Amino acid sequence: MIFGMLQNTKTNRFHPILFRQAPMPGGADLTNQMQRYKSYGHHTEGFDTREQADAHVTLTCAQQGCLNSGASWEWDGAEMPAMVEFFDGLALAGAAQAATATATTTAPAADSAQ
Repeated sequence: MIFGMLQNTKTNRFHPILFRQAPMPGGADLTNQMQRYKSYGHHTEGFDTREQADAHVTLTCAQQGCLNSGASWEWDGAEMPAMVEFFDGLALAGAAQAATATATTTAPAADSAQ
């Protein structure tokens, strides 16, 4: 599963949106690096700031093993958003692993002198 972000243009609230893989009919995208995803649902209440919404996505992905695409779209809030997008899942997974490795190697060591 992959997350993106909706920004409600009427309320200026941020709504994480979840996508699940949905291959093209007949397997047409099996040989492509870009894979087809359909929106599965969004955080209906949303968040006041992008930072709060991003924190929610980061926590959810850490707990459930999903990926954050970093993609965002404007949304008028009038209809239930139903989207089809193409993401490079392998590149997103590689970027997530690199970010995790960087965070792990740059984290300060625990102070053992107590």
